[in-house]
Amino acid sequence: MVFMKDIVVLEEVTKKYGEKVAVDRISVNFEEGRITGFLGLNGAGKTTTMKIITTYFKPTSGKVFVDSFDAVENPYKVRKVIGYLPENFPIYDNLTVLDFLRFVAMAKDVVDVEKEVDKVIDLVGIKNYKNRFLKELSKGYKQRVGIAQAIIGEPKVIILDEPTQGLDPAQIIEIRKLIKELSHDKTIILSTHIMQEVEAICDNVVIIHRGSIKLKGKISDLKKEMQGYLTVEYFIDNMNEENKRVIVDVLKEFGLTPDFGINTFEFSIKKDDEYKMKEINKKLIDSGVGVMYVNRSSVSMEDLFLKVIKEENNN
Repeated sequence: MVFMKDIVVLEEVTKKYGEKVAVDRISVNFEEGRITGFLGLNGAGKTTTMKIITTYFKPTSGKVFVDSFDAVENPYKVRKVIGYLPENFPIYDNLTVLDFLRFVAMAKDVVDVEKEVDKVIDLVGIKNYKNRFLKELSKGYKQRVGIAQAIIGEPKVIILDEPTQGLDPAQIIEIRKLIKELSHDKTIILSTHIMQEVEAICDNVVIIHRGSIKLKGKISDLKKEMQGYLTVEYFIDNMNEENKRVIVDVLKEFGLTPDFGINTFEFSIKKDDEYKMKEINKKLIDSGVGVMYVNRSSVSMEDLFLKVIKEENNN
């Protein structure tokens, strides 16, 4: 049996900007040799956390370790083992791809610059574009260059902040495939707000909301857990305030909480409790709620993400 170690460890990390708390006492570990999706809405604290790990920001309090190095006490050593693609990484438009990557390699103190640059160019599939100016590249190929600069110097950890943002569907598929290929011998932390992205390529997931960690685990374990649940969606003829009150009261009897839409509401229920649906339907109809249609479906990762966020917002 192979036991994975935690290569990035955050312990009770807080980051404040004046009185504003961006990250609030988060403790989370990132497993070596895995792709971990770091998931949250815009403004949840993802980018701040990434910048703390890369030593761009110092935490207000708490500890950060990367490959056993303390990020505050040994920032240079941490930077040597991390490759970083920020959400909006700086592009030097008047440089060619080759010259830009040479510049990055020299900045990282790479010993054999030409050999390293040739290697990453092959890895990310931009050999035919190496003599193009960066300003001539499509968004997708600029992202490939961004990933290339991140992996120069053989970093053990690669941090990618929203790497598919702004790409078209074909480009998204290409970048996801590239990330998956790079994960064979590297640890990847993928910051995103798109659950489908996490589900498509990640081994683990961490959900952050309002600066706090709300969920962490293996994708496979979460999927197994979700197999025991159903999402039930009701379509009714008139979602007025009285009907809303009745729906809330009826579902409360069964320990359920509805999420309302326009003339719809939904909730998750254990498959073992599906027999309760007959009684729920009867109580709703007897109370005058005009139920037109009921749809049952398996719980998706997207449902899980929204459930975590909504529960926190309700609290």
